[in-house]
Amino acid sequence: MAQTAPAHLLADRQVDVETPEHVAIGYELADLGSRFTALLLDGLLIVLGVLGIWMGVLALAFTVGLDGAIMGIGLGLTILAGFVLMWGYFVFYEGLRDGQTPGKRRMGIRVVHDGGFPVTVRGAAVRNLMRLIDIQPAPSFALGGLAMMLHPQTKRLGDLAAGTVVVRDRTGQPIPEESAAAAPVALGRPRLTDEEFAALEMYVSRRASLPGQVRAELSRKLMSRVERHFDEDARRWQMSPDAYLAAVHDEELARRRASGAGGRSGTAQATALVRRQRGEWDEYQKLLDEARDRGLDALGETRVSRFAALYREMAADLARARTYGGSPELLYTLERLVGFGHNLLYRPPTRSWSRFRAFAGGGFAALARRRWKPILMASILFYLPTLLTFAAVRREPELGHELLSGEMLARVEESVEKERKGEGYVEVPEVFMPAMASSLISNNVQVTFLAFAGGILAGVGTAWILVMNGVMLGSVAAAFANQGQSLHLWTFVLPHGVIELTAICIAGGAGLWLGSGMLLPGRRTRREMLVVRGREAVSLIGGTALMLVVAGTIEGFISPSELPREIKLGFAAVAALAMVAYFAFAGRAAEHVEAAEHAGDR
Repeated sequence: MAQTAPAHLLADRQVDVETPEHVAIGYELADLGSRFTALLLDGLLIVLGVLGIWMGVLALAFTVGLDGAIMGIGLGLTILAGFVLMWGYFVFYEGLRDGQTPGKRRMGIRVVHDGGFPVTVRGAAVRNLMRLIDIQPAPSFALGGLAMMLHPQTKRLGDLAAGTVVVRDRTGQPIPEESAAAAPVALGRPRLTDEEFAALEMYVSRRASLPGQVRAELSRKLMSRVERHFDEDARRWQMSPDAYLAAVHDEELARRRASGAGGRSGTAQATALVRRQRGEWDEYQKLLDEARDRGLDALGETRVSRFAALYREMAADLARARTYGGSPELLYTLERLVGFGHNLLYRPPTRSWSRFRAFAGGGFAALARRRWKPILMASILFYLPTLLTFAAVRREPELGHELLSGEMLARVEESVEKERKGEGYVEVPEVFMPAMASSLISNNVQVTFLAFAGGILAGVGTAWILVMNGVMLGSVAAAFANQGQSLHLWTFVLPHGVIELTAICIAGGAGLWLGSGMLLPGRRTRREMLVVRGREAVSLIGGTALMLVVAGTIEGFISPSELPREIKLGFAAVAALAMVAYFAFAGRAAEHVEAAEHAGDR
């Protein structure tokens, strides 16, 4: 007997969600092995992608000649591409490809939100930025693995923050009612009594786990009990009692489904449902396959309307099949089809370029103004240790030797000689400036990611990162001041630092805002508040990433350049004024319109 689909859906390995049509769909939770294998496959694809880009750069360089500028640009592009692949790969596929990366698709698993809805781009971003905490102690993934083992739905910290769950993708199962509906007359009436069939079902369900001798003995005893019904069947002499009873069981089960007789699975009503609705199910399956391959918009308005109507009918058929007592295979197949349609029809709208421009043009600034309190707290956690450490190292210069690395101390000692020669804080050959800019952008954005992700630890991780970075900045500033070279340092730092340091404080505010949802959830549960604030906080991180792209470009091309000090400091002043103006005034018009609309609603 073929194993039915739900036989492996243990209660603690399944999560049930209810669609807007009030039909419950059961999802089997993905196991740790499948998730780990999918992660390895995706990691391999990322590595191959970076290698492919680098090989392409080398091929181009050899084609046009080994020019230093081309190699510098190529190296910069490779660094940037590696960063984008590492962080954008998972967000892109999970947020825009129905919760499946190539690795997850290969392993038959996907990410969905807790309500069964498709994962959004913001949800995918929150989930994957938290990977920085899940992998700790890096790269063991011990913290995330421990969370998955302890959580009843196998959630890592990223899933908790994003409100997501990883489930096993549904695969089709043969439907017994289909064979019964195809030839109900030819099958005939059941031959066994209800008591005999119950005994046969019990034997068949246990036969695979029985030792050989026990199986042979039980099959002979059961055969002697039912053989009177099969006097004219020649197979009883050609097959062993065990094999013959298994064949008889499948035939008898099909007869009972077709006739509506008693049995463990299925009734005449379920068989009639399959017979009546099979045509519409096939039409729905065809539209579903096309929509999954090409997107729902590719169907056109008329066919989308038809698809939506068929989806609602499918949901009703699922409810009917449950009422009729349909077979597990039938219920499993209908759940799978309804689940796929649910994910397509209720997918959130894709973020367009116009929305991105609106966010960058003023939405980010407006959001930062609304969340000024956690951003202010993050600024205090960053700048107060900076000032205290600066004062401490100025008073006791030896303290700087304990706080700073040997490389940084050597740079401090060299600053006097560099200043005398007219050299800057750091000298970067022009051909390597693209590589430096890409490296700085990648590193600084990851720092803000880490500051945000630390919020999942009730804000403690975020606070630690802010304080430690503040201590480092104060130590460096004091060490240069002790040498009388403050201007030497700040000429390099300020052109990009006014943007970069502000971005770090905003990212820290996002992390504290996320963590406050766990400490002060209000009327909601901590889990709900974590998800709600995580979605808003990740928007702040998106804005800081844009800021750090600008800051990294400045740090790679302008800060280390040979421009006069006055121009660099003037540039820093202009950048600071532009940033203040942006956060003070950008997005005000949209806020006034929104306030007016709310007032009108009241």
